[in-house]
Amino acid sequence: MKKTLIRSALVFVYVLLLVLMLVTGKRHTILIDNKDAADGSYEAINGMSVQIDNLESAEYYPGDRDKALVKGQRHRIKIELFDDEKVIEREFRVPFGQDMVLLSVPKLVAGIEPFIEPFTVKLEQASQDSGAMQDQEHQQFGTDAEGIPLESGSPSESPSQE
Repeated sequence: MKKTLIRSALVFVYVLLLVLMLVTGKRHTILIDNKDAADGSYEAINGMSVQIDNLESAEYYPGDRDKALVKGQRHRIKIELFDDEKVIEREFRVPFGQDMVLLSVPKLVAGIEPFIEPFTVKLEQASQDSGAMQDQEHQQFGTDAEGIPLESGSPSESPSQE
């Protein structure tokens, strides 16, 4: 009976430690976004400095987007607006199970919830787009390997010397 109780306690401690490591040690990518809303409900900020946790701060201007790699679920953001010389500090949580989120700073400053949304990469669309780009690159005409303009046909065709 005593052995079973000790083993159960050890299993409980291991599971607790596993959950703690999963929550505090998992890396997340936060995309910091400074873009206008498509519907015009908010506008990009004219200039600001953003710092997440103890990472180095970065400057953002309208249309900018950058990423920050962080550990854990709970984070602190500090925004310094250049125009108003106003400082905004706020805490937020990355939803459990999300590896990458989009943080819209203009929404946060305007007080619009949610300012954090899940971000997923559409791999199928991206692979189709890159395949189309490769096809276009292979169809371009212009110069051969030596930089000589191509007139017609293949690059191996050259005027015969008489």
